[in-house]
This record gives sequence, structure tokens and C-alpha cells, in this order.
Amino acid sequence: MDTNNEVTIRPIIEADLPRLWELTFREEQPEWKKWDAPYFPHKAKTYEKFF
Repeated sequence: MDTNNEVTIRPIIEADLPRLWELTFREEQPEWKKWDAPYFPHKAKTYEKFF
């Protein structure tokens, strides 16, 4: 774990998984994908397949 006065970086824990899925795989065309590299395809996944 790395900490400074503004940010703490820690390993992912199981409780983080639902939120990570929401941000990355829940939607077929998420907003962030508009700004991502076009050569990496994105496919939505169910939570069960993500986990």
C-alpha cells in the first residue's frame, strides 16, 4: 500500500468487485470508452462472468 497526503493506493479487495464491474463491464457502450483506445474492443459482461 502506498499513501501520501492526497491519495492512498491499495490492493483490490472483494468488496470492490461490484463497483469495478459497474464501471467497466455493465454497459455495452460506457461513456469512458469514447476516450479509450479504439483498437481495444469492449464487450459488456454479466456480473457472474466478471466475477
